[in-house]
Amino acid sequence: MSGGDRKHYARELHKAEVSFAHLLEDAATAHAAADAARAKAYALDCLAWNTGLFIGEVDQQSPTIKAAIAGGYPLLEVRCDHCKHTEIIDLSLVVQPRERQVALMRNYLHCSPCQRTLGKKRRPELIGLRPVGDPQPAAPSRRPKKAS
Repeated sequence: MSGGDRKHYARELHKAEVSFAHLLEDAATAHAAADAARAKAYALDCLAWNTGLFIGEVDQQSPTIKAAIAGGYPLLEVRCDHCKHTEIIDLSLVVQPRERQVALMRNYLHCSPCQRTLGKKRRPELIGLRPVGDPQPAAPSRRPKKAS
């Protein structure tokens, strides 16, 4: 190879290396944007399902366990209608396939206080999905009456 060919080959090789680095950066940026968009879509699915539960829309398809965790809603709140016991279940600790819908979790749950006191396994009702930092709802407080 002549000197001019070697220089041309070195320039083209450098261009290809720079292009490769830019392509890797662009791909990483695109993957991060796609992951953020997917997490937002999963969070919106969880919010829509929570709203559907609130208004009594029971036929709505629930998000999967994997989607709830990825969307930032890894906690499932359930309540027993008989004893009014409320429990929050961490979906990341549940030993179920991640592709299973959250609504199907009801078939695997039972109220432990009712089982201890009554000896019956009662199925709790699903209240909804919660994010990790969501505080427990507080009971409304009574305002003191103003003296007139």
